[in-house]
Amino acid sequence: MKIRIDYINLNLLTVIAFFSLILFSNSLLQIKIDHEDNLINSIFGQNRNAFAVGMDVEDEEEKSFEYVFDPSDYIEDADSEKQLDSNTNNNVEDDTQSIKEYEETGLSHDNKEDKDESTFTSKSTKEEESDHKSDFNFVAVGDWDCKSETKDTVENILEQDPEVVLALGDLSYNGNAECWLDIIEPISEKTKIAIGNHETDSSKILRDYMQYFDLEKQYYSFNYKNVHFIGLSTEIPYEEGSKQYEFVVQDLKKYSKDPSIDWIVAFFHRQAYSSGGGPDDEDDFTETYHPLFDKYNVVLALQGHFHAYERSYPITFNSEDEGKPIVTNTDPNTYINPKGTIFVTAGTGGAHDMKISKSKPYSAFGLDGEFGIVNISVENDGTVLKSSFIENNGDEDEYDQFEIIKEKMKNK
Repeated sequence: MKIRIDYINLNLLTVIAFFSLILFSNSLLQIKIDHEDNLINSIFGQNRNAFAVGMDVEDEEEKSFEYVFDPSDYIEDADSEKQLDSNTNNNVEDDTQSIKEYEETGLSHDNKEDKDESTFTSKSTKEEESDHKSDFNFVAVGDWDCKSETKDTVENILEQDPEVVLALGDLSYNGNAECWLDIIEPISEKTKIAIGNHETDSSKILRDYMQYFDLEKQYYSFNYKNVHFIGLSTEIPYEEGSKQYEFVVQDLKKYSKDPSIDWIVAFFHRQAYSSGGGPDDEDDFTETYHPLFDKYNVVLALQGHFHAYERSYPITFNSEDEGKPIVTNTDPNTYINPKGTIFVTAGTGGAHDMKISKSKPYSAFGLDGEFGIVNISVENDGTVLKSSFIENNGDEDEYDQFEIIKEKMKNK
């Protein structure tokens, strides 16, 4: 009997131990699950439903552990996450190095194979030089008025499609700027003006033109590709010691030495030289500025005031007789590295015409009774200036074609 009782006690103890073991195992499992749950929440927050199978947001509490993956597998990937972070840092370092290469070479990050910096720079420089020396044309004409002939002049200019328009003064004759500004509206953005005597008829009309073309002074200069343009005023003090004179000296001194400038072109209103028949030449202006043109290699001087077309040979200033400049080349049309300046009068924009008197020795060509424009093209990689006078009539007849050629001097 005692043996049976001991056996029963033993079995009871065994059962108790077995259930205790089960309870202990369940506790350990719950601890593990709680630990894993906390880890997942710390990583993903409360939006774990994104990883559940067929789970709606409202069922999150009931099915929070129905994952498509085993949480233990995810925990094992914790080391992989660290490795991913390491790889990401390496990629950031690679990108930083690539950005540094981009900054140093000027190449895009997507084209790292093209790292030849010298080739890139050389190509860019060549493109810039090609654009700088590319062919273009500009036109010049003065003494416009507000007439049908003026509109014809604008149509003629549009046909030539220039990149720069030089209006050589005496723009309107009726005391206001509006009529002329309306007519030239299609070309206004590319137009530069010289101030003529009719622009100073009143302070209002002068102010209107100055403001419209954003001019602070009546004299100024600008560069276009390989040409330096300098606009002078014959309507304000220009003698030695004047502000205008000092500006011109400093400007020409600077740009005559500029390696990017091949040509210097001056433009103004009152004519320095003419064969006569119109208004008197501006002798004081000629005596002041022609010597500067010689000194600083001004190749072309464009002027108006005289309502006709006339062109000189290349001439230098004659200090012994200002009215008789020295002709340096008598070829009728072609001038290679000419010494001196060619003066072109183009007061043919639409105002009443004037007659040219007997041609003077320095005059190469003259034409009166016609309206038209001077069209000048820069050609042959910027080394040639070609000029022609083009009438306003429908035939666009061209007169007085001439060219100036700049050849590099060969070393002896």
